[in-house]
Amino acid sequence: MWTKSNKKRIAPTTKHVIKIHVWAAFSSMGTFTLCVMTNNINSETFLDIMEGYLITQSQVYHESHWRLLMDNDPKHTSQKVRTWLAQNVPNQIPWPSQSPDLNLIENLFPWVKQEILKLGPRTIPKLKLNLEGVWNRIQPDFLKPYWKSMPRRCQLVVEGNGYPINY
Repeated sequence: MWTKSNKKRIAPTTKHVIKIHVWAAFSSMGTFTLCVMTNNINSETFLDIMEGYLITQSQVYHESHWRLLMDNDPKHTSQKVRTWLAQNVPNQIPWPSQSPDLNLIENLFPWVKQEILKLGPRTIPKLKLNLEGVWNRIQPDFLKPYWKSMPRRCQLVVEGNGYPINY
């Protein structure tokens, strides 16, 4: 940006809420590399993410000893995605139709958001940078309470006939 020498240069900022779309995953071994996009994620994009991120990183971290757990978001349950998953991810944990309390990542995201807000990003590039920095700080020990809570969560969902639980 060119300005007269006596004028202060001001970085362009967004006046409205900035947002990005993120695919994220973690396991007992730690976090997977994030996939951060500004465009919406549909089933086609989701398949690209699964091939480029999930499969590659799962093989590195867990070889063949891993299981996939994901919610029933429409982009996760399209016929094309279900077919691909059946061929490429043999170990899937079935997800009850209305059980958001089982979604561990949804419990982690509020912490991630809080950490990002402390940094005050005002542009999409800065938001992406802050997100990746916060995400990369997460260590396996920090994630342990999340994945260790799954047996109890599942038990409570079954006992509650699929109704929301206190998680």
